[in-house]
Amino acid sequence: MENTDVLSWKDIRDHLLWWLRLAARSLSFARDVMTRYKRISWPLMLVGAGLAVGALYLKSKVFTMTTTYVYGDLHPKIFGDMIDKLNALIWDNRTGKAAEVTGLTEEQAGQLLRFEVTDSRGRPLSNNYTLHKEPLILTVDMRRAIDEDSLRTAISSYFNGNPFTADRMEMKKKLLRDELTFIDGKLETIDTVLTNLYAGDTTPAPAEKGITVESSEGKNAYELLNFSRELMKRKTEIENNLSFPENVIPIDNFLVLPKARMTPVSLAKSAVAGAVAGFLLAGLFLLFRIHVAVLVGENGD
Repeated sequence: MENTDVLSWKDIRDHLLWWLRLAARSLSFARDVMTRYKRISWPLMLVGAGLAVGALYLKSKVFTMTTTYVYGDLHPKIFGDMIDKLNALIWDNRTGKAAEVTGLTEEQAGQLLRFEVTDSRGRPLSNNYTLHKEPLILTVDMRRAIDEDSLRTAISSYFNGNPFTADRMEMKKKLLRDELTFIDGKLETIDTVLTNLYAGDTTPAPAEKGITVESSEGKNAYELLNFSRELMKRKTEIENNLSFPENVIPIDNFLVLPKARMTPVSLAKSAVAGAVAGFLLAGLFLLFRIHVAVLVGENGD
């Protein structure tokens, strides 16, 4: 029985010719759009180029700043909700309230356009219900440039200034200070035991005699030294955590830059992109009018 699934050279040739005819018709249609129907295509291309250049100009008048924050064990959605509330104040023209909650002047708050906060993969935090401790990326758009130091202070104080996070941070630091006091007491006890152990003799006591710390038996000098080393490591971690003054900490530079620049290259790219968009729009319109509408009319008849 003959296998009909195998392509013959004739099938391949016919397939190739079909693609070549399609390409030729497409090029012919594109030429007609540019020449025969230039009264439609050229105005649309000029409008597209003008709109693209205008959009570039508007973007060049907007300033933006992007920075990275790290945070402790708080839920990331908290920060998404906080930014949504701040955006609501900005879009509602409540610049006085926005200035109050951020610590900016009312004039500076009036320059704010939009805040956006995402995780490291660009997903908004307002609907982020995960518990992954990824850094958050904050983007600020402004009408005019605001001093970078003022922005840093304002955003950090806003993130760390609500009562819940402030009280939580203070409670966390209190627990860490209590643990640090406990570790210092342990280290002092171990130091006393080791001092008494080696006093009067340069060789440590035999392990079978045993040494007790807080009535815990069976720890020899070697075990005590290891225990002391672990306590010192934990003490260093606690001291590092206590050195962080806030729940949310910026780890990147605050640089305010124009969102776009008006250069000859950017102008040319925008104009070409807009013209291409206008050409495609004209092509779709003519394709529908010349071919699709005719087919629909024939089927209707």
